[in-house]
Amino acid sequence: MDRNRGPAGPVSLFPEADYRFGAGPLRMRVERVDWNRPVHYDNDSWYEVDGVEVTADGREIGRRQALVRGRSLAALPRNARP
Repeated sequence: MDRNRGPAGPVSLFPEADYRFGAGPLRMRVERVDWNRPVHYDNDSWYEVDGVEVTADGREIGRRQALVRGRSLAALPRNARP
């Protein structure tokens, strides 16, 4: 029997223009953002994101990494150390 892993995190929706590389919108349960190493591209800062891609109806597709435009990540909480 699997142990209870607790509730799944919220799903973020990134429009096609705000992530690299793929087609159509990206639905992802973001687990990690590498805030320390932005990539400067197309006059914006982009960040490497790791998580789980999900379908429109909430089914998990699998692990995913993507480069996401910084302003699309503004609503995500940042891990801060005291």
